[in-house]
Amino acid sequence: MEERVMNRYFAIFGVLLLSVLGSIASGSELQTQLQEALDRLDEGISLLEQHDEQSAPVLAEAGAMLEAVIETHQVETPGIYHALGNAYMLKGDLGHAILAYRKGQQLDPTDLALKESLDFARSQVVVHVEPDFTNRVWSAFLIWRGYVPRAALWIGFIVLFTLGWLTMSARMLGLVSSRLCSVGIWAVLLSLVPAGLLGIEWARTQGSTGVVITGSHVIARTGPDDRIYDPVYTDGIESGVEARLLESRDGWDRIALADGSECWVPDSSIQRINQ
Repeated sequence: MEERVMNRYFAIFGVLLLSVLGSIASGSELQTQLQEALDRLDEGISLLEQHDEQSAPVLAEAGAMLEAVIETHQVETPGIYHALGNAYMLKGDLGHAILAYRKGQQLDPTDLALKESLDFARSQVVVHVEPDFTNRVWSAFLIWRGYVPRAALWIGFIVLFTLGWLTMSARMLGLVSSRLCSVGIWAVLLSLVPAGLLGIEWARTQGSTGVVITGSHVIARTGPDDRIYDPVYTDGIESGVEARLLESRDGWDRIALADGSECWVPDSSIQRINQ
């Protein structure tokens, strides 16, 4: 990895360390294990900057330690997934890096540092799948997720709807003028904006499972059997490509890529983002 890339990851590590530790308020055992994992990650980064071949196993160990913290203590925060993604990214495992970044982004879509790391990881994927028209439309409708927290939309909806309902109720009781009643009507109408945005997000994610290809050079086929069905693409799908899970059958998964194409891949070659 280029020196400038290393410097970028190393520069955010101090902030990342504080965010991970600050977002967890649990027992001393958890704090100790997490600190050991982050220290190991810091050591791996230092070795990588020195071009030491031992950096790969150290980074792999750091990733395994972070995975153990998440699984054992059920700790899921954007910070810990960011750290996990960095461990995989610096080790050269694009698939698991993107998987970790995506999991962290699900928890906080407005985390700009996490978004930057995810964008960089995506730029390193060998095969770039251009989204079709439908996926571009969904992305346009969901662009707010990177800037506006869900909580802010919920608060906006509740405040506007409550204000409108109270104003119109007061008008019916003859307590306010018709002018104030019109303000209430507008408040109710405006409350539909945040409600609609949240509804669009729900419609997109409800019943949809995002996946990431974590295997290398995965041969996608037209059906769930490598002895009967032909390959869909001339080249295999490389690690880091993202898709949606449509169906699972007999150790195979039917997935839809961003360009709208569908294919079957072995279940062992993908990881689910929201499992």
